[in-house]
Amino acid sequence: MEATVSQWQSTIDDALRVVYSAHHRLVSSLFPGAQRPLNIEELRTGRLGNDLQRLSMLASGDLREPREQVNERIDSVLQLLFWAPMAEDYQVPRSFWETELGRMISMAKYRAYEPTELVSIGQAALRLKVTRPTVYRWMDEKHLDYVRDDMSGRTFVVLEDVEQLIDQGSSFD
Repeated sequence: MEATVSQWQSTIDDALRVVYSAHHRLVSSLFPGAQRPLNIEELRTGRLGNDLQRLSMLASGDLREPREQVNERIDSVLQLLFWAPMAEDYQVPRSFWETELGRMISMAKYRAYEPTELVSIGQAALRLKVTRPTVYRWMDEKHLDYVRDDMSGRTFVVLEDVEQLIDQGSSFD
């Protein structure tokens, strides 16, 4: 387990520093002197540090957790990274998934699903009777959940979401 954690440790530490820096800047603006600076060891023991460590173990295949728990951890991390103050929701830029942290999170999410629970972008488009660009747009708009297999570079759509849209006869065009 220790070797696995070290594989992602610098990525995790970088993410902790970025989030903490932004948080500390905001809190300092609201109330100067409100908190003392934290070191990286303290940041690793917090909720974000714990979530990132667990996601790294999931990504490496050293840990299994229920999919709902994995998705909650991922959502918590992504909210901290991308939810701007005063915004109604957050948007994850596609380029994020090409970063080390994005790849780690992608792999953790991918491992939370069985292969039979996922379909390719093309299969999703055929089942939904829409174009591939429409499937990508619906993924960006969070109408369809998806996972990336970082080893193959392929993106898969969660079959349950596709079936739910078919059942609802939904169209977001």
